[in-house]
Amino acid sequence: MYEVIIERPRTGGNWGGKGRRAEMRRRADPEQAPNDEPISRGRGSKHLNENLAPLRRFLLSRVGRPWNAVHSEISAHLRVTSAVQKHVLDHLRDMVYTNVVEIDGGLYEHGTWGVRPLGAYRRAQVYVCPKTGLLKKVPFVPGPAAPPPAPEVVPIDREAQYRKIDGQWYRITLSPLPSEPDREVHDLLLGDLRKLGSPWQRGWELNQHYGYWDRYATAKRQIGKRELRRLPPGVR
Repeated sequence: MYEVIIERPRTGGNWGGKGRRAEMRRRADPEQAPNDEPISRGRGSKHLNENLAPLRRFLLSRVGRPWNAVHSEISAHLRVTSAVQKHVLDHLRDMVYTNVVEIDGGLYEHGTWGVRPLGAYRRAQVYVCPKTGLLKKVPFVPGPAAPPPAPEVVPIDREAQYRKIDGQWYRITLSPLPSEPDREVHDLLLGDLRKLGSPWQRGWELNQHYGYWDRYATAKRQIGKRELRRLPPGVR
């Protein structure tokens, strides 16, 4: 357990070449000298590493078993007299909610700070059931849904609408399209409507933009505070 979680495998002692002569050359050249020395030169050295994924998988594989038994199983492979191996137990406390209380059907973590919902301060995948003492998986609780974006268009009628442009609200005047399909028509916001394609494509684009197939913008006026207050709540 300790070796899987904390230690990397040994690295070879022949850094930058093979044999004692290569090692002597490296030590004589300060540009090639290693930054740290292995404890056991020639046999390689162990480097501390915190690969906590095996411990997480181990805990998930023990879901449904008594927590005391799971904790004893982990402790059996560790020496509490070793400060480094004891470090595994420190991580274990971060991975398991052990002081859990149930209030009105919700799960809360209890500590010296008081009571707070699971996940409010730290994230753990498992917890100890306060009723049975079994190791259980923390239920998924979806976060609050993001509020819908405030609308930037407020219809008035077929002749006008309020529209937010670059952070400012304007009253847009809508006029009927000319009866001649090939006539040059300049929309105040969309430009030359002939560039939008066929009459059908123009109508579709106008409907997407204004809500009408046969209306286009001919004028706009920035509204004042009094008119702005007429807009629905949450829009201004």
